[in-house]
Amino acid sequence: MAQEITSNDILKTREKGQDKPGSQVRRYAGSRRNALIQWCQSRTVGYKNIEVTNFSVCWSDGMAFCALLHSYLPDRIPFNELVPAQKKHNLKLAFDTANSVGIPQTLTLEEMLDRDGPDWQSVLLYVESIYQHFEQ
Repeated sequence: MAQEITSNDILKTREKGQDKPGSQVRRYAGSRRNALIQWCQSRTVGYKNIEVTNFSVCWSDGMAFCALLHSYLPDRIPFNELVPAQKKHNLKLAFDTANSVGIPQTLTLEEMLDRDGPDWQSVLLYVESIYQHFEQ
């Protein structure tokens, strides 16, 4: 079972103003893609089994999506009950939760579960839509 994570734990790990892509671009002098990776990392710090380093295989089990959404909607995602091996369940939960707050589902379960991994640009665009919904 994963370690219990509370909203207070997550908030304690973030530095004020450091979790937005714009501030990450200035801080790391990187591309939009790198800034979005940094934002995802800052939002998911402290979450067990989450290490966001790209926009492909890091997202394929649904755990990173669930952690990212849990950081905004802790009552909607039972993160501590999720199992990385239950990819289809995790992805469906993330997509359904995001869709329920107005984030359109632009990825499918099939493309996320493809043995070659998801298209990184499609994942980036979906993650960017999550960012835009909650941060802008």
